[in-house]
Amino acid sequence: MNNQQQIAQGSLQSSHRNTHATIFKKPNPKQQEEAINLLNTYCHDLVISQKLNPDKNQYAEIPLKKGSFFVYTNKSKAEPGFLVFLPKSNPIFIRYNLSKKERFATHGGPICYTLRMRVSPEVYEGSVFIATLDGIDHTLFLEDIYVWRKQNIFETQTFMERRIVMKEFAERHWIPDVRLLGGIITEIIHPQPLASLVKHVGQKDFTKVFLIPNTANKRRFTFNLNESLAKIEQGYYGRKEEDSIKPIVLKEKPVLEEKPVLEEKPVLVNSKNNLTYAKALRVPSIPDVYDLFDSKGNSLSRACVQQLDLSKLLKTINSDTIMVKIAYNNDFNRYEITGLHTP
Repeated sequence: MNNQQQIAQGSLQSSHRNTHATIFKKPNPKQQEEAINLLNTYCHDLVISQKLNPDKNQYAEIPLKKGSFFVYTNKSKAEPGFLVFLPKSNPIFIRYNLSKKERFATHGGPICYTLRMRVSPEVYEGSVFIATLDGIDHTLFLEDIYVWRKQNIFETQTFMERRIVMKEFAERHWIPDVRLLGGIITEIIHPQPLASLVKHVGQKDFTKVFLIPNTANKRRFTFNLNESLAKIEQGYYGRKEEDSIKPIVLKEKPVLEEKPVLEEKPVLVNSKNNLTYAKALRVPSIPDVYDLFDSKGNSLSRACVQQLDLSKLLKTINSDTIMVKIAYNNDFNRYEITGLHTP
């Protein structure tokens, strides 16, 4: 269990485990309207996934016979939506794919939640991510980028090229902070080559499968395995689903395997350095975030302050450069600031 999970489910010293669904806050009407307007302006297709059902449709395999695809699976029963970043606003999650019950509750409109994330101002210039938010499992999966700083890269770049932008976001513009997000653990997905679909044949757990084309401006495909285990009364767009769906078996020539850019988390520093202190330089654009440098002036990584008392203490120091105690976090591949360093 990594640090994010420990925070979400209780500390190591406590037997408490968070088993309650997260209650998300709704954005104010003005922010919601602005987020929806940005989607309508830059995203010309608000349908994220196209449903495949091989049991009912003999032509279900046809879309997969051209181009290359990546496979992404998860156990969550939540549907993906849009994560919108706007100037002077918290991130807003918007989901149009609703069950009949949800659509009745929203009077036909989308579900909208406001979130809190530690990202750079550049992201807030106008960006749209594809994400799955699950309040029951306390997870937020970042899956793709459609709009990056008011540029629609979904229509102009392949999935592999968009993964390069996602890598830039992970390394330069985002600091994971499970406390700020109310206990939600945020992860970037790691798609696999299409050939890996075979290993899911015969498994007994409910699994949602996404087939992501490595082509610009093309929807992903999705189907579910062992859907009877989902126990959802009203499923995809309010329609009841069949008990199970068989996996798709390609009969054409095999597609060349391609490895996605974010196959592994980027390692910024070596955890074996065993550094205990560093020089911290404030990052003015992001609160409680500092650039760390060793005694020779070499850049280590960016680090955020997780402790409220320490955050207040650092803000009282009238200097942009501060000597701090640090500890390496293997889960995030970054250092964390743990206190003030006194020589």
